[in-house]
Amino acid sequence: MSTEKKSRYRNLILLYVLYIVFWFILSAIMSVIIFPEGTPNAVIQFIPVDDVLSILVIVFLVLIPISGIIGALLGGYVLSPIIMILHKFFYGSKKFYGIQYESREQKVSLLKSGFYPVLLAVNLSFIFLTPEIISSILEADVIIELTISLRIPVFIRILSQTILLIFTFGASTVLFSPVWLLKDSGIVFTTKEKVENSNETLLIKSIGEWFQTLLKGYAGIGVIFTYIFVIYDFIILFIANLGFPGNMLNIPSLFLWLGLPFYLVFSMIPAIIVHDALRKTRLSYVRKIANRIGIRDAAFVSFELKKQDERS
Repeated sequence: MSTEKKSRYRNLILLYVLYIVFWFILSAIMSVIIFPEGTPNAVIQFIPVDDVLSILVIVFLVLIPISGIIGALLGGYVLSPIIMILHKFFYGSKKFYGIQYESREQKVSLLKSGFYPVLLAVNLSFIFLTPEIISSILEADVIIELTISLRIPVFIRILSQTILLIFTFGASTVLFSPVWLLKDSGIVFTTKEKVENSNETLLIKSIGEWFQTLLKGYAGIGVIFTYIFVIYDFIILFIANLGFPGNMLNIPSLFLWLGLPFYLVFSMIPAIIVHDALRKTRLSYVRKIANRIGIRDAAFVSFELKKQDERS
């Protein structure tokens, strides 16, 4: 990696190092508090590790980031052309397309790039978090100990959702990485000629922004409803388990759960770096496909301000 690239990613790499430290500390604390006498012999059915500390570290620092990298590559190189072709097919007769070749190379923004994919991943993992899925993920001894002995059902859902995030994180990155690529490619569409002699509003937008609008709406609204259900379930279970010693541990477990989008976004750092490091290759790739489907003209987006005629 060149010196320029290292400088470009220095802050992201530093944040990821701090994220690693955060998970080691948090996992160690949770392991001591929830399983003070030792973790059951097995926790997750398909991960050959016997303690919660190692599982959380492996999942959040290795498996989820790898899932994000795979999703970014698949979405960028497979889904991006499909979205572009479909947009051209359905709207081509009403829009005019072009490419902004002189688009600026923007600084990598973690929150801007990663927050909504994380929201979507959390929402999808909650949708699939059913009792049947939980029983297929966690070992029976762990479920019994957490629900009957310790009365910490919230932590069971966190463990199960953590495993589901390995898959939903990759899936959400598959959907959002075309947004990053298509926005960077400078491919835009406009209705200028259509509205030139009418009262309609002029629209100039990139295909990436158009697709992002669709995804953001679902991700944002979906997480709001998810959190409402999470808090409602927590209140019901907390009241039902009043008086049991482990019941109070449901409170920090809830905060850990609600905080998922805010710390899980750091798991997106490796995918964002890989995606950005391949900038020249991916831009060349998507523009070649655009050329093949008839998007060839250079787009020069500008505007000018004119004083309105006082007599009008």
